[in-house]
Parts: sequence; structure tokens; C-alpha cells
Amino acid sequence: MDDNQTTEPLQFFVYVVESPSAPDIYHGRSEGALVARAIDLDEIPSATRTVINREALTAALNIGLPEVMKQFPDRFPILHLSAHGSREGIQLSNGEVLTWRELRELITPINLNLGGYLLLCMSACKGYSACQMAMQNDDSPHPYFAMVGNFGTPTWADTAVAYSSFYHLLSKGHSIPDAVEGMKAACGDGQWVLETAEDAKKGYLEYLKQIEPSQVQQALETATTQSDLPPSAKALEHGFA
Repeated sequence: MDDNQTTEPLQFFVYVVESPSAPDIYHGRSEGALVARAIDLDEIPSATRTVINREALTAALNIGLPEVMKQFPDRFPILHLSAHGSREGIQLSNGEVLTWRELRELITPINLNLGGYLLLCMSACKGYSACQMAMQNDDSPHPYFAMVGNFGTPTWADTAVAYSSFYHLLSKGHSIPDAVEGMKAACGDGQWVLETAEDAKKGYLEYLKQIEPSQVQQALETATTQSDLPPSAKALEHGFA
């Protein structure tokens, strides 16, 4: 990566909202703690909220985030969502699956309050599927400005290394696209991707022109195959691994 591509470092803090599964809790896995320790070396502030159900998630987004923003008034918030996931949505600790449409309703007001510049970092299997939130065929406001996610099934180790590198590079003044390239190299997983809500919407509208209306919902709600996943993958869990 060329140092000439760096600019004035973005002043930001990371707001981690994590919803660990029962096996995660049993094994003591916490992405918020891992990310916090790593980015603290770069003097990047962070805050973590652990949520076990929809009510707690709503509180973390509607109450917790504004409270933390008051602590760091000169820094821009990055929303980091850590959970097990699939193409359908994310799974909360109590086993409830929150669809992308439902999550959209929760984070769109945040993006609006940030002037349309929310950076959403998804730490979940099929996290890239969060782009479905931007796939609207009307003039509804975007749920985020840009989203970072993974096409595949990253493990806990993958996501911890990837995002630690991503935030480190941002703090050094690298652009978001360059930081994504850096996180790919750091964790050895090339399936991390950056996409703006505007691009996701444009792609969706082009897609709608090419298929029958009856196929749209089916295409969006196709669940990811869960076979042959490593035990540490951040996919939806149905057993105690």
C-alpha cells in the first residue's frame, strides 16, 4: 500500500454491538473485547454493548450510541455489528433472527442523524448480505452510506484480525477502500468487500429489470447453506458447538 495514498487521519470511534450465541458465551468469545484491545494501541476510542434480544439491540442503537457520541463529540462513529448471520439476517443471543429489513428500520434513523454518512461494519457470515437493506425501489432514505462485509463464512479469528487491521489503517489516514484491501491481506480472506448504499440500490434496480417480479422476494430471501462450516464460523448456529 502506497503511503502517498494517505490523507489526514479520520477521527473516529468504534461502537461495537455484539450478540454472541450460547456457545460464544460458554467459550468466552467476545469480539468487542478483542477489537477494543487492538485499536486501543492506536488510541482509537471504542465502546461495546452486548445485546441478547431485540429490545436490547434497540436500546443499544437508540440510547447507547447517542450516549457514547456525547463522550466523543469530535469523533465520527463507526457502527460495528457482530453476530452470527446468513443471507436472511443476523441471529441474536436468544436465537431470534433479525431480518435485514428489520435491521434497516433500526439503523436508518442513525444514518439520517449522521447526515447520511454512517459507516456500517458487519462482522458475520454472509455479512455482505446486509446490502439488501439498501435494495429499495423507491425514494426511501438509505440505511447507511457505506458497508463493509464478507461474502463468505469468516471465523472469529478472521474477523478479529481483519477489523483490527481495517481500523488501524483508517487511523493512519488510509482511505476506506485501501483499508479494506489491507484487511483482506491481513487475514488472508479476499471476500471482504466495501459497497455504498447508492451502488447497492443501483445494482438492485438493474437486477429488477432483468427478472420476473415473482422472483424478486425469493431471490432476496434465499437462505445460505450451512453445511461443512467450521465450528468457529460466524454463521447461524443450531447446535452447541
